[in-house]
Amino acid sequence: MIILFMNRNSSLYRTLRWMYQPIKASKKLYQEITYIPRRQAILARHQGDRSFVGLQIGCGSFHLPEWINTDMQGTPDIDFPIDITRKLPLPDNFLDAMYGSEVIEHIELTQARLFLAEALRILKPGGVIRLTTPDLSNVCRVFLGLKEKVNVEEFREVWLDGEFSKEIWINSQFRAWGHQHLWTYESFADELSKAGFCHIQRCEPLQTKSNKPQLENIDYRWQGKTLPFEFACALIVEASKPG
Repeated sequence: MIILFMNRNSSLYRTLRWMYQPIKASKKLYQEITYIPRRQAILARHQGDRSFVGLQIGCGSFHLPEWINTDMQGTPDIDFPIDITRKLPLPDNFLDAMYGSEVIEHIELTQARLFLAEALRILKPGGVIRLTTPDLSNVCRVFLGLKEKVNVEEFREVWLDGEFSKEIWINSQFRAWGHQHLWTYESFADELSKAGFCHIQRCEPLQTKSNKPQLENIDYRWQGKTLPFEFACALIVEASKPG
């Protein structure tokens, strides 16, 4: 669409975006309705299942075998769409684990609070949530040259947007790709605790601190990559539902 290439500060862009909202909402409703039978069949298959039941949110094209793979947009690749800014269409105490890579920074703080409350609801007692997101503290440290063994210039080799500078890079962390809210570990842990989670822990890429073997080596974003800057700005957190 031509709107993608327009100046986002222009009045024409804002007008066209406003006019597109009803169309977008109608498309989303249509997707949700068409996926209802598939979602019901998947949930029925897992209802009362004593084997592992895991949900991935924001999966894109990265599917986890034996997991329920969902994303905001309905595509033939996913099991069914989920909008994490609304009540999640799963029953209480249903999941053993939930995983989302680079998802929660795309929603606002108030929406994230609703999502965490919903995640707690649909996890079984003792269930684990594992989320990865950019680390606000480390983003700032990299920009200021305070992150050991990491230079912001290393990001240039994977930069796809042409012009690059450290100022462009740090602004992208806050503003690009639909980012709405960046987290520190402290702020994330605080919100998880307020939502009712326990055993909140910071994790290293590909390593879990839970007792869920299905979370080992799950971070496909970093598999096969060893350069420090690949996970220099990553925040990975696990938390459990009491019980």
